Amino acid sequence: MTRLDEADGTSATTGTDARPTGGDGARVDAAGVDDGVRDPAAAEALQASRATLYGAVGGAFCYPDEAMRATLTDDDARDGVLQAAERLGLRAEAERFLDAVADASVSDLESAYNALFGLPDGGEYPVVPYEAHYTTGSDVGESQRRIATVVGLMETFGVEPGESFAERQDHVAAELELMQVITAQRAVAIHEGDGTAAERLADAEATVLDEHLVEFVPAFAHDVERTVGDDDGPGRRAYRASATLAADLVRRDHADSRADGDTDDASDADHADAGASTEVSDDAE
Repeated sequence: MTRLDEADGTSATTGTDARPTGGDGARVDAAGVDDGVRDPAAAEALQASRATLYGAVGGAFCYPDEAMRATLTDDDARDGVLQAAERLGLRAEAERFLDAVADASVSDLESAYNALFGLPDGGEYPVVPYEAHYTTGSDVGESQRRIATVVGLMETFGVEPGESFAERQDHVAAELELMQVITAQRAVAIHEGDGTAAERLADAEATVLDEHLVEFVPAFAHDVERTVGDDDGPGRRAYRASATLAADLVRRDHADSRADGDTDDASDADHADAGASTEVSDDAE
């Protein structure tokens, strides 16, 4: 089980190496397709890179402590995150994220976390860190069903909240960690040549992105940006940069996921057209 209180910014190193893209620098999409040619090594590295970034930003939204900050400011971890971000076209965003975390002390982060995501006595969250707020609004029954769906996904993929993680399972840190686990498992499946598992995990990624993250994380990042505003406090800057990177990563992955689906739909349509043409020819005979 992956425990949310043990978030690791380099947790995508699941026994697979983060390899560069093909030597020609061609872009590799979320399906692991390099200019139309299947490249398992590049596909594996891509999924490992995605897992690295989801692990980093997911860890950033756990309640801050020395271990969390040390993980994100470690030189090796920084290099791993930047290498992953480079592959995904998000290096500038990742640098801002890592620099902002490095500039903030643990006390800075604690103060900002409580001010942004803490619930004041008798008040409302300045920024709500839970998915259901963004996807179901005030419908309590629908919120409960949405949370239960997230819990089911976590159980399916072995994500277990740790003892120190005292949040609902639809917390932003938990859902980003869920994506980290799924993408890391997909990297392993590709590494082992298990196409069935890789396809199942790709479908799971698409489900989490379409039905949970794409409506949630960008809206959450917008609220963080709006609430932080021009505040130059180091802790608030760190969370603004964390939210921005998380939103950009989700939008990027969702766009690639949709593109993959469109390609699959077009392929299915082509097959259907070909079948229809064959039937017409047979009839003509």
